[in-house]
Amino acid sequence: MTNFSDRLAESILSRRSGVCVGIDPDLSRLPDHLRAAYAGRVAELGDAGAVAACFSEFASGVIDAVADVVAAVKPQAAFFEQYGAPGWEALRRVVACAHEHDLPVILDAKRGDIGSTSAAYAAAVFGGAPALAGAPLAGLGADAVTVNPYLGDDALAPFIERCDHGKGVFVLARTSNPGAAELQEKVCDDLPLYQHVTEMIARLGNGRVGGHGYSDVGAVVGATAPASLAAVRAALPHAFLLIPGFGAQGAGPEALVGLARGDALGYVVNASRSIIYAWRERGGDYRSAAAAAAVEMRDAIGGL
Repeated sequence: MTNFSDRLAESILSRRSGVCVGIDPDLSRLPDHLRAAYAGRVAELGDAGAVAACFSEFASGVIDAVADVVAAVKPQAAFFEQYGAPGWEALRRVVACAHEHDLPVILDAKRGDIGSTSAAYAAAVFGGAPALAGAPLAGLGADAVTVNPYLGDDALAPFIERCDHGKGVFVLARTSNPGAAELQEKVCDDLPLYQHVTEMIARLGNGRVGGHGYSDVGAVVGATAPASLAAVRAALPHAFLLIPGFGAQGAGPEALVGLARGDALGYVVNASRSIIYAWRERGGDYRSAAAAAAVEMRDAIGGL
């Protein structure tokens, strides 16, 4: 099986794009015609099942529309998990839809717990949960997952081990939310906490490098803190960076200056609301609006 980092690099190169589209479905913001159609199926599917089916159709429509101009898809697990088993099944369909287009899937789940719990989380995301009979269960089949390092590297080990089987891991380093600095910028042993995390990421990625020269262990670092973003890149020249904060969170292409490394940028830039809900400002069909927004973002990022 190829390294995750190679599959991501090849997707970036083949599409000439560093865009990652986030799939964060919010029922209140979905097109009226979809909500009306699935409201009429509540008696058949149940409340949770109808919403989950609505999410699945919406997300699949977005992915179909942007598949030629984005390098990866990042579904946010929480939006689906809140609807229980039907939501989880809808999330599985979203992963499968992305794979039909040969798009790597980064599950945004921010997992991280004691070893046995993390092992169960990894099995849910990637597959491998034990069955009563037959082969282990398939899981979601995601290509990579976001993880939280707060419990230390032993909590990340079950995820990191999956890199030896073609999977990827993105460790939260310096996030894009307004409260990120409260802990992540605190100085400890002469360095901000996020830089200690960056050192951990470099250590975990040692020996897990694909043919394109990138590690399968990357970092999540927000474009809303450009100085921190530059510091993480300097410390991790061979890691893929997953960069949130574009679009609705306010960051722009200027945050990317000087960040590119290697033949495939070395990063993907995530945008969720500004792409999947582009129709709310542009009008027209939600799919064509998402495609147009993705093209504009791809061209604004450039770099290839």
